[in-house]
Amino acid sequence: MDIEKNSVLSKKLETLPTGAGVYLMKDSRSEVIYVGKAKNLKNRVRSYFQGSRDERLFVDFLVKSIADIEFVLTDTEKEALILENNLIKQFKPRFNINLRDDKTFVSIKLDLHEKFPYPTVVRQIEESTRSGNGAGKKSGILYFGPYSSAHSVRETLRYINSLFPIRKCSQNIFNSRVRPCLYYQIGRCVAPCCDLIDEKSYREILDDVILLLRGKNSELIKVLKKKMEIESKEMRYEMAAKIRDRIVAIEKTVERQKIHTMEFVDRDLFGYYKEGKNIQIQVMFIRNGNLENIASYRFSNINNTQDDVFRSFLNQFYGHTRFVPDEVVIPVESEDKEILEELLSEQKGSKVNVVFPQRGEKRKLLELAIRNAENAFTIHYHAAGENIETVLSSLKRQLCLENVPRRIECFDISNIGGKHSVGSMITFEEGKAVKNKYKRYKIRTVSQSDDYAMMYEVLTRRYSRAFKEDDFPDLTVIDGGKGQLAIAIRVFEELGIDGVDVIALAKGRTRSCENSDTKLKQDERVFICGKGEPIVLDQESSELKLLENARDEAHRFALTYHKKLRRKHYYISPLDKISGIGSIKKKNLMKKLGNLQGIRNASVDELKKIKSITPKDAEAIYNHFHHEM
Repeated sequence: MDIEKNSVLSKKLETLPTGAGVYLMKDSRSEVIYVGKAKNLKNRVRSYFQGSRDERLFVDFLVKSIADIEFVLTDTEKEALILENNLIKQFKPRFNINLRDDKTFVSIKLDLHEKFPYPTVVRQIEESTRSGNGAGKKSGILYFGPYSSAHSVRETLRYINSLFPIRKCSQNIFNSRVRPCLYYQIGRCVAPCCDLIDEKSYREILDDVILLLRGKNSELIKVLKKKMEIESKEMRYEMAAKIRDRIVAIEKTVERQKIHTMEFVDRDLFGYYKEGKNIQIQVMFIRNGNLENIASYRFSNINNTQDDVFRSFLNQFYGHTRFVPDEVVIPVESEDKEILEELLSEQKGSKVNVVFPQRGEKRKLLELAIRNAENAFTIHYHAAGENIETVLSSLKRQLCLENVPRRIECFDISNIGGKHSVGSMITFEEGKAVKNKYKRYKIRTVSQSDDYAMMYEVLTRRYSRAFKEDDFPDLTVIDGGKGQLAIAIRVFEELGIDGVDVIALAKGRTRSCENSDTKLKQDERVFICGKGEPIVLDQESSELKLLENARDEAHRFALTYHKKLRRKHYYISPLDKISGIGSIKKKNLMKKLGNLQGIRNASVDELKKIKSITPKDAEAIYNHFHHEM
């Protein structure tokens, strides 16, 4: 842009301070488009407009969009880094990287305040126990993880519950139970709820669980072997056999999890790979020398330097709910290394090292993370793209279609006895849902339960409009069998639609085998025009999975709308009985007074003060709720 033509911006550039701080660049609509931090605001901001070559490719596009710049001074560069992170989350500028998955990671919590503690899944880590795995002894609360998904946590807890007979029920069930549950009967719980074990003996079992969660498998095996010998000497052979089975199960996992070249510390390894404008970051979570989990992050259209992207990512990554390890291994030489160390150390409550290794074992581990990032990138951006093209071409061939079904529209009907009947249409493009092209239809012409007539109405309405807008898919999928397909063909013929493939997908039914309790699911069938018999695709194939995904999404979308209409019909607000009180006035009343009880308790004068409520309305509302008084 021409700075001379923007006198306000020109004056700001001349009077920029030299201290540390944050700058916010805005476009002509006053929207924040970029947030940055600087050790010297004057030098940093002016560099954007001095014509010097910047490695960050997006700068040229950014500068052309800048209409104004605001800045915030801070006492230190560390404060600037914190403020930058907060402002990025607040404004979500399009030229910044913005990490949106603060809730992705979960941990296992063990509250030792309880008489009989048991592991639970949490997303928030209390500030007083932020020091992490095995820490928080003063508060008596331990956290283990993080895990990148709830599935990972369930697998961990399932493994623990299969090895150790600790309690598994929630506090409410635990307090109300009067006799042991099935877990006690099968030897999976020692029934502390019924006082069948004392607190000391239970804590001994729990100590073994804690060792396992901390990753100290070798130490746990030694403890268990000693217990097994004691049980054997005391001739309690059944208990000795149970402990032996635990030892065998743990030993099987040790070699699978261990990275032998690592020290027994908590460490996060970050791999980084970039190709074009697309970036892949792979995180490997190491706990006590064990590889516990891996997480992937992808960003598109980021024309920034590797250092800037990664610094911004790392600053957002360790949010207030994130476990902070002893060491963070990064794939770039960052000028903010010391600031990040200081921030993370404060967050953890102990020293945290941020390192960019050049050689040795840590370098080998970093290269492993980088290779994983490249591999994840290849799978997502290359293999996935090739596979969908293959799947679509295969679908065309197997179903004898005229077109490669790059754009699919799928229809479904939802109703109960003809009431609140609705239709849905969802759109898939290149195998992915395009939700801004979804459509829903409230049935107008059919009052009784007639799915064929309803489908006829929905298809007619959709494709009559398609003629006007010249907006046709490659393939239309109807949820149903021969009858539904016949309706679709009839609509296409009446409207003169040519060049669009149409098929019907009939759900597989579950039936019982003769002379057996076994239930079998029949194959999904695809009905196509001109063939009496349906086509049965490979039930595990990607081609069928694509059609099933479209059908299931259409069903979900229709059912959601149907339930919404039912709720709206069956719930009648007392306010609906008051003449002159429409939806806007009801909304304003609820917003101001909170609920119906608040409206009931309000005086006439209080009601008059509410937006859109006239004195007449206020009198009517008050009298309605107090007519019996």
